[in-house]
Amino acid sequence: MVASDIIVEHRGDSVGMVTINRPQCRNALDMHAWRDLGDAFAALNGDRAIRGIVLTGAGGAFCAGDDIKAFAAVRDQPEERQRYWDYIIACYAAIGAAKVPVVAAVSGPCVGGGCTLALRADFRIADGTARFGVPPAKLGLVYPVESTLLLAATVGPTMAKHLLYTGELIDAQAAAACGLVFRVTDGDVVEAALDCLQPIIGNAPLSIEAAKLVVDAAMAGRGREVDEQVRQLSLRADASDDVREGALAFAQKRPPRFQGR
Repeated sequence: MVASDIIVEHRGDSVGMVTINRPQCRNALDMHAWRDLGDAFAALNGDRAIRGIVLTGAGGAFCAGDDIKAFAAVRDQPEERQRYWDYIIACYAAIGAAKVPVVAAVSGPCVGGGCTLALRADFRIADGTARFGVPPAKLGLVYPVESTLLLAATVGPTMAKHLLYTGELIDAQAAAACGLVFRVTDGDVVEAALDCLQPIIGNAPLSIEAAKLVVDAAMAGRGREVDEQVRQLSLRADASDDVREGALAFAQKRPPRFQGR
């Protein structure tokens, strides 16, 4: 059995850590790595104990995007090329479908498909080495519609056009200034990402799931499409042990112990 280039660990009882481990190519993803990364998020999404996920890369790089050599090897094989592309889309979807907050911990290059991965996270934490860019215009490619919409919703239309038209890289401070990065750290970026999750993971999971669902839908311009899903989550919350625990903890002036049910 071939070892995966995607490492999944647990930090404590409630945080999943997903690491892209292809430092020899700055964590650029080939077909199997795209597949395994999507599978990792799907598995964590099915684990009720998980309250947050950190996505990062090994060896001082987040992700340099798609492995161009690996994709070139299947470019003239229609079935393999389509399978490759299906894994990429499924990976993006699996990250976007996470019911819990996802934090991208970014060092080094976060470019192309790597930037698209980071955009699927709820928060992006970067250190001073981080560089962000979307280079399809330099490669003769077209950036996917959903990814373009997400980029524009995150950084605004003018900055999105600048990134897409020029293909230029921007540093962590510039990324923070336009809203692409939530926080820049001088320390260890993974520890900063874990710190970002700390005020969140103790809160009511159903409340967070509903909020994430609506905000993500609004960014994609389909806010009203999730009305029924949010209504069902609200009904579950109203009937849950958590709503009683929240009221009791408030009355007893102690932190609540939410279970997500």
